[in-house]
Amino acid sequence: MNLSLLAPLRLAALAAMALPLLIHLIRRLELTTTDFAALRWISERVTARRRLRFERPWLLLLRLLLLALLALLLARPVMTEPSAPARARVVVAAGVDRTAAVAAVGNAAADWRWLAPGFPSLDVAPPAGTAPLASLLRELDADLPAASGLTVVVPSELAGLDGERPHLGRTVDWRVLPGGMASSASSVSNAPIRLAVRSAPAGEASLRYLRAAIAAWNAREPGRYLLDAQPLSIAIHDDEHWLIWLGADLPVAIASWIEQGGTAVLADRPEPRGDVVWRDASGHALAQRYASGRGRIVALHGTLIPQALPIMLDADFPERLLALMREAPPAPTRAIAEAMRPLQEVTAASAAMLASGSARPLDSWLAVLIAGLFLLERLLATRTRAEVVE
Repeated sequence: MNLSLLAPLRLAALAAMALPLLIHLIRRLELTTTDFAALRWISERVTARRRLRFERPWLLLLRLLLLALLALLLARPVMTEPSAPARARVVVAAGVDRTAAVAAVGNAAADWRWLAPGFPSLDVAPPAGTAPLASLLRELDADLPAASGLTVVVPSELAGLDGERPHLGRTVDWRVLPGGMASSASSVSNAPIRLAVRSAPAGEASLRYLRAAIAAWNAREPGRYLLDAQPLSIAIHDDEHWLIWLGADLPVAIASWIEQGGTAVLADRPEPRGDVVWRDASGHALAQRYASGRGRIVALHGTLIPQALPIMLDADFPERLLALMREAPPAPTRAIAEAMRPLQEVTAASAAMLASGSARPLDSWLAVLIAGLFLLERLLATRTRAEVVE
């Protein structure tokens, strides 16, 4: 049986034990001195000895013990029982040769598995396709016993990531061998994108610049972007992907289309909310983006004319406008294995579990003991006070 603390830093509360010491010293200093007449005959050359004595020492010791137990309760003590070490687990990612992995690790007694959905045995054929590597590592970390060691054998080039390094609650033996993981099939669609523009008759100047911008888009991706420019009164089709609204009030039908997943650029809308996604050379905000239902709204702080937005005359205006319409790029799924070594997030609680097979908390026992000592302290303090009054 071993005693472990899940939060040892909380033992700093032991500093509170200085409080009863100070209280007892202060009460000793508050004692009054009474002069007797016979003391006149005692020579002044005789000096009294001064010794540091605490008033009511048993009550002081009881209070110190009570504070010490409170600090121990905050540190969350547990009684652990050592258990037999769990079988080590070795997982091999796709793209690594089985023979090379076994030779590199050399632990024949371990439980060998593929790093794939279901974690099949290494004796079967390697899994095909790209597996969600980061998700599988987190699943494996959660399912394995706390005392089980984990070795991960990966190729030098990884796929199936989710944009960040894995955070696991145990130490991982990360082995990198030559090889690479196959990329998933590209899901980028080349289907045409329909852009609807609705404007008032006074918006013809804006339409000229928008047509020029879309022509620049199609010059790089021929036939990809289709323009549907109509007056404000014409409804948009359900198959429209993007919308540029150059009017004042937003109709209910347009607002509903956006909430269902549409993307709209609204001109002359200096919205105070949302993230700033476009600034001029001086750092002033030109556009902000915010969510509306399942859709997105990009609010321009001015109308789409050079007099209001001089940046429209810049050569990169078409690319800036296209970036406003597009969604944020997905998180990267490929990386070098050495850069994706899992980060260890071993808390004090998990560290205690790793060092032992099981843990039994002592919080309830300490709470009962503290309650009993508190009642005893109150009883002694009240009794001492009554004696002083008598």
